[in-house]
Amino acid sequence: MNNKNLNSAQQQQLVEIGLKLNQVRTAKNISLDTVSANTRITKRLLKAIESGNSEELPEPFYIRALVAKFAQEIGATGIEFIFQSSKDTEATEKTTKSHTERRYWLNFQLRSLHLYLLYILLIVVSVKIITSLVESPVIINQVPEENPTANSEVQESEATAQIKQPESAPQFVSQSNNSESVIVGINLQERCWLKVMVDGKLAFEGTLPKGTQRQWTGEKQVTIRAGNAGGVVISFNNEQQKILGAPGEVEEITYTVN
Repeated sequence: MNNKNLNSAQQQQLVEIGLKLNQVRTAKNISLDTVSANTRITKRLLKAIESGNSEELPEPFYIRALVAKFAQEIGATGIEFIFQSSKDTEATEKTTKSHTERRYWLNFQLRSLHLYLLYILLIVVSVKIITSLVESPVIINQVPEENPTANSEVQESEATAQIKQPESAPQFVSQSNNSESVIVGINLQERCWLKVMVDGKLAFEGTLPKGTQRQWTGEKQVTIRAGNAGGVVISFNNEQQKILGAPGEVEEITYTVN
C-alpha cells in the first residue's frame, strides 16, 4: 500500500527518485550499510526509498529530508523530492481557479465596454448625419454688398435648374423723386429664384426659401428679376409693399433715382 499522505504524482516521483539513487549508489559500489552508518538513516528506510515503498516511510516532509541526505552521501546531484500537502494543493487549485475566473470576468467586462462604446459612437454619428441632412441650408451664391466689384460666378441650385428663363421678361421702371438713393426690399411668400443688380453690378443670384426678407440699396438703380413673381412682395424706399407679379411668371423691375 502507498503512504496515505502522498498523492499519485508524489508516489510516482518517489519511485523515480529511488531508482536514480539505486543506480548511482550501485555504480559507485557503495553499500547501504555504509550509507546508513554515515547518515544515521536506518537501512530499512534506505531500502524503502530505493524501492519507492512509501508505506515504510514517514510523512512527505521527512521523506524530503531523507532523500536529500541520501543523495548527498552518495554524490547524486539534482535529486530532490518535491512535496506539497493536500491543503497546499487545495489552496493552489482554489487560487488558480480564482485567477482564471477573475481573468475571464475582466475579459468579459472589457468586451462589453468596447461594444457599449461602439454602440454610443454609432448613435452619435447617425444623429449627426441625420441632423446635417435635415438642417442642410439652401446653397446660394451672393456677392457681398460691401465689395460689389468682386468676381461673382453664380450657379443656380437644383431646385431652380428646371425653371426655363425667357430670353426677355417684362421690365418695369419705377422712379423716385424724393430720395438720393434706391432702397428695395423683398419678402418672399414662396420659394423663389432671384437675381439682383445694384448700380449695374450683380449683387445676388440664387434661390431663397419662403419667409426670406432682404434689402438692397443703390446710388442710381436696383433691378430685381424673379422666377416666381407671385411669391415676391416688394417695397421701394420703404413705401407700401406690393406683389411683383403673377404666380409662376418671370418678372423684372428696375428702381431708379432721377
